Amino acid sequence: MPPTRLITDSSACLPAEALDRYSIRVVPIINHLPDGDLRDGMQEAADVVYAAQSKGQPVKSSAPSPVEYLAAVEETEGDPVVITPAIEFTAMYRNAVVAAEIAGRPVAVVDSRTAAAAHGLVVLAAAEVAASGGTPAEVVQAAEDAGRRAELVAALDRLDHLRASGRVPWVAVELAQQLGVRPVFRLHGGTVERLGVPRSVGSALRRIRREAMGRGLEDSRKSAVFHAASPQRAAELQGLLGPTDFLTEFSPSMGLHTGAGVVGVAWLRSAPAT
Repeated sequence: MPPTRLITDSSACLPAEALDRYSIRVVPIINHLPDGDLRDGMQEAADVVYAAQSKGQPVKSSAPSPVEYLAAVEETEGDPVVITPAIEFTAMYRNAVVAAEIAGRPVAVVDSRTAAAAHGLVVLAAAEVAASGGTPAEVVQAAEDAGRRAELVAALDRLDHLRASGRVPWVAVELAQQLGVRPVFRLHGGTVERLGVPRSVGSALRRIRREAMGRGLEDSRKSAVFHAASPQRAAELQGLLGPTDFLTEFSPSMGLHTGAGVVGVAWLRSAPAT
């Protein structure tokens, strides 16, 4: 029986060691800058993206296309299972489904119901089942179960990058910046929930800890601290939380939507949220 192989995208923010250990294929997201395009994963991508943002230059990203997913499927040995971020946040799930429909062999596509590092934890949960010899159906079941248990709590450093998306009114952005607030939010089940608006880095980190502990982090099966160009804040948060499975950095394609400074924790609850 051929092995089950995982395919995901670069927004999963998975460490290189985990990608190598489980032979996970990553389809990169492309970042579009005035001076040219950069793929997530390129060594200079993060520095260039954040530098362009700081200068007020337009920076955008594009999800992997059906053609790119199809190429990944065709180049994958074994039975492919594609895991994407939640359909509410990106076109990746739809694009992967199109690729699966035109592929010359069976391809399973799973919506992780989350994003960023939490999405990465869903991929890892599925990869562990695949590595133990699990069938595509068993791997899909593991991914769907992990998606129901996935949690993420984080704090933004500023809102001006979200202003460009049109999802936050400019008046709210201006007021938030004047007050110095750092919104703390929760990602779960394809939704984003605002949890609070602390007015300092320290209070934001403590709010993240309080929310995470209250939502099952201590009993979690897997967890990860993440950041966007803020390793010191990530280290402070990890000190407040205690040991996690790994610390990772946002892909540039994620960071361009939040800006540098975002920090948070993702984990898989021991049981689905009620």
